[in-house]
Amino acid sequence: MPTHIARYHGLYGDDKAQLSHDYLQSQLIAPRPRATDWGLKPHLHENLFQLFFLEAGRAAFEAPEPVPLRTPCLVIIPANTVHGFTFSPQVRGRTLTLSEALLDTILQASPGVLVELNSVHILSDFNTEVTFGDLLDLEMQIHQEIHAELPGKQLALNGFFKLLFVKIFRLLQHNRRKQESPNRALHYYREFQKAIERTQDFSRKISDYAHELKITQVHLNRICQAVKGKTAQQVVQAHTIRKAHNYLLYTSLSVAEIAYALQFVDPGYFARFFRKQTGLAPGAYRAKAYRSEGAGKAGKGDAALSS
Repeated sequence: MPTHIARYHGLYGDDKAQLSHDYLQSQLIAPRPRATDWGLKPHLHENLFQLFFLEAGRAAFEAPEPVPLRTPCLVIIPANTVHGFTFSPQVRGRTLTLSEALLDTILQASPGVLVELNSVHILSDFNTEVTFGDLLDLEMQIHQEIHAELPGKQLALNGFFKLLFVKIFRLLQHNRRKQESPNRALHYYREFQKAIERTQDFSRKISDYAHELKITQVHLNRICQAVKGKTAQQVVQAHTIRKAHNYLLYTSLSVAEIAYALQFVDPGYFARFFRKQTGLAPGAYRAKAYRSEGAGKAGKGDAALSS
């Protein structure tokens, strides 16, 4: 993990650029004649807003952990946001970069849109109202206008940008409504449960589960609260306790063996975790269950004798 994050005033690699208020760049991401992946190391731009339109190929977004990208997709990166990319040689797309000051000017009458664009977004779910092709076409029109010296150039650019940002805003709103629907939340919760079942490592982070589901950790917690009234971490802990319960009651494994079977770093950590969740140490929990079972059998025997 790098201890120093590169800061660029201009585009990637340019830390000496003097940018104007209306700085604007449109660039092509073209396939490369090479056998290995390439990319951009984690960095940030202090005053630049960026859009990555990825049409095809394999890619991953690092912010800071790698998140696989499903192309086609649009990645929105606000100023002062640490980010990086890994691209396959076959990746194809475009980037659009503008100064934060220009973004503020374009959207000064639409603060709600500006607020939405002030967060990292990865958009890969499009619809009939807003397709990836629609967004890419607008980027191409902006690119052509940048490089053409035609009357009313600035007015045209402002118009294209406003339409682009409105379409992105509508797509964000549509996806949020879809994610928050009960059926969608239940789908993600079930996929989360399956992921927990597949995982042997108790120490796996909630952020890892979220990445696997291609949602944010915040969104995963909201889903768990909506479906079960618990945080994602509490759902994982409850699953671990259920597995421990089954080991303690239905196997002859020692507490230490159970701890390692559940991927705890040591039996002491497992014992502390189990006591915190159940109020009993694992050994005491097993003994109590055996006593209860024995008392139940004895009671049935007494009843049979008296009948």
